Formats: sequence, structure tokens, C-alpha cells
Amino acid sequence: MKTLVVWYSRKGYVREAALEKVKEENADFLELDSIDDDQGYDGFGNCVKSAIKKSAVVLFPYDTDVSSYDRVIICTPVWCGTVASPVRQFITAEKHNIKRAEYVIFHCMPTVCSAVADEMDKILRLKREKCTDIQCIFGKRIKEQDI
Repeated sequence: MKTLVVWYSRKGYVREAALEKVKEENADFLELDSIDDDQGYDGFGNCVKSAIKKSAVVLFPYDTDVSSYDRVIICTPVWCGTVASPVRQFITAEKHNIKRAEYVIFHCMPTVCSAVADEMDKILRLKREKCTDIQCIFGKRIKEQDI
């Protein structure tokens, strides 16, 4: 099965887990990057605003043919209780090209984020095969569970 791991990581925490998945699954990978400023305090504010408004962001172009993969593992941070804007932009643009999906969701909240997984299912118009929920505080994984 040909697998693609896709992620966005503002601080590098999600990148670490995504690269573990790449190795574990012997998968190809795509790291998303937005042209919007997401660094420092101003960048954090931009991320909060785009998450609350669920507004579109502009991704740097990528040349990966997502439709050529049997399965896509999507790794995302949670921003303000929702999927990170760059990941939202990617799954919205690629929803017709993703056949099977799994999610890895990173957040700092003490409860699971099943609503974020449900939100991605709704955008992609499919039911995820698996979702791993990871509570992470400043890069340290506190709790990890499949939901």
C-alpha cells in the first residue's frame, strides 16, 4: 500500500511525530508550509485568527500527486479547538484525491480532540480509518491514545 504522510508543524512537535510515522510506515512525505507569517508572537496571533475564522491560508506550492497514494496520514496541530489552517487548506484542496485517511492530532488540552477528527472527516467526505490523539505540552508528549 502506497502511503503519504502529510503534516504542518509550526514549532516542530508535529514534525517529529510525522517523521516517526514516515519511518514506521515506509512512507513518502509532504511537509506543508504557509506563506503567512506563523513565527513568533505575531505569527501566533495570525494562527489564532485564521483558526477562529477558519479562513484560507496560502500554502507554498508542492508537486506531490496526492491521488497516486492509497492512504494519506494527516498530522496536524489543533488551533483553537479546530484543525490547523494550513492542514485545513490542504485537505480542502485535496479532498477528491484522498481515498483513505488516518490522522495524528496534537494538542495541549486535557481531553481528546475527537471533534477535530470529525471535522476532517466532514471536509474529506470520508470516515477515517484511525486517529491518534496526542496531548503535548511544549514538545513533551503527555498522553497518547487511539480514538
